[in-house]
Amino acid sequence: MESPRARRIALRAGVSLAVFAFLIATLLFVTPQGRAAFKTALFVPQVLPSIPIKPQVWFTGDPAYREVYYPLSNGGQAVADLYLPPGGGRHSAVLFFQGVVPGGRFDPRVVALAEGLARSGMVVMMPWLKTQEENYIVVEDIDNLVLGFQYLRSLDEVDPDRVGMGGICVGASMTMVAAEDDRIRHHVKFVNLFAGYYDMYDLARAIACRCRFDGNEVTPWETDKLTFGVFRHHVIEGVPDEGDRELLTRIFKDNDDAADLGGNGMATEQGRAAYLLLEGVPFEDTERLMATLGPQIGEFMRAVSPSTNIDKISARVLIMHDRGDKLVPPEESRRMAAALSKDDRTYHTEFSFFQKQVQLHVDKTKSVGPLGFIREAAKLFMHMYNVIREI
Repeated sequence: MESPRARRIALRAGVSLAVFAFLIATLLFVTPQGRAAFKTALFVPQVLPSIPIKPQVWFTGDPAYREVYYPLSNGGQAVADLYLPPGGGRHSAVLFFQGVVPGGRFDPRVVALAEGLARSGMVVMMPWLKTQEENYIVVEDIDNLVLGFQYLRSLDEVDPDRVGMGGICVGASMTMVAAEDDRIRHHVKFVNLFAGYYDMYDLARAIACRCRFDGNEVTPWETDKLTFGVFRHHVIEGVPDEGDRELLTRIFKDNDDAADLGGNGMATEQGRAAYLLLEGVPFEDTERLMATLGPQIGEFMRAVSPSTNIDKISARVLIMHDRGDKLVPPEESRRMAAALSKDDRTYHTEFSFFQKQVQLHVDKTKSVGPLGFIREAAKLFMHMYNVIREI
């Protein structure tokens, strides 16, 4: 027979467990920090293909999808994909721009990201702009992103005081430039950037020398063909002489070996500089050759570089990059984080597994082991917690 003392101990233990469970539930569902942590814990498995269990779908309804159109400054319209959280009411929101990506408008990885964010309570708007259609950078799309952000804030489903921006690669950097624009910079709550560049001039030098650099430290870097293709297009288009442009196109785009007479085949100094940059040169020669290209390419690079107006950013900036990225060197994100170091709200995370796990920028890097995976997933959790906590 159970003694009174044993019953008292059991009762106290039961009460203690109940109180502990109540406190944990309160932390998770009542405090902002707890709700953000719970949503983040559900979100992370949703975007990591190697985690087969997706608990987010157990706790949330299916997001709604609709295609929307918004007006552009040239009188036309832009199309965007809108993902809405289940249920009514007004929600936080994010304008997410893919930029130049090979997967197309409905890349399954990007759709999974949008649906995961919508299940977390965010309205997600993904514009489809000329940059994506042409597979090179279109300066006018920065204005289109500003207009898209204003349209998103105007939606009935959106709380205009809780709207941020985000993007991948080129899309990340163009989003950052848009967030610096005077029309919206005080309304952008956060910017989350994955694998963006800070300064297009520095990125161009890295592509030309097939190297990555940090101060005086220069190391080899294997450039992805997508990155080189965008670089090739803009370098050739920046050459004033039409004959040189045609010859450079035959050599570097059409792979016409018969047309390749080396730099001596170019009629102008700008054409010769473009040839050498596309052929590949030592790092110490890149600055001189880039300067030779002329003012048009310089103006373009300044227009699409977050570094140009970095002092205008008002939003909290969260930066993500993989150390093995072949599309944009991680040093670009490090330089951006350093430029924003005076703002203690900046959050910078470097990963070693995005190449294999999320597969947005795939390369030949080895997969991390179990302990490494846990460490990297924890970093992703903390980064996304900071994003979700913002809104």
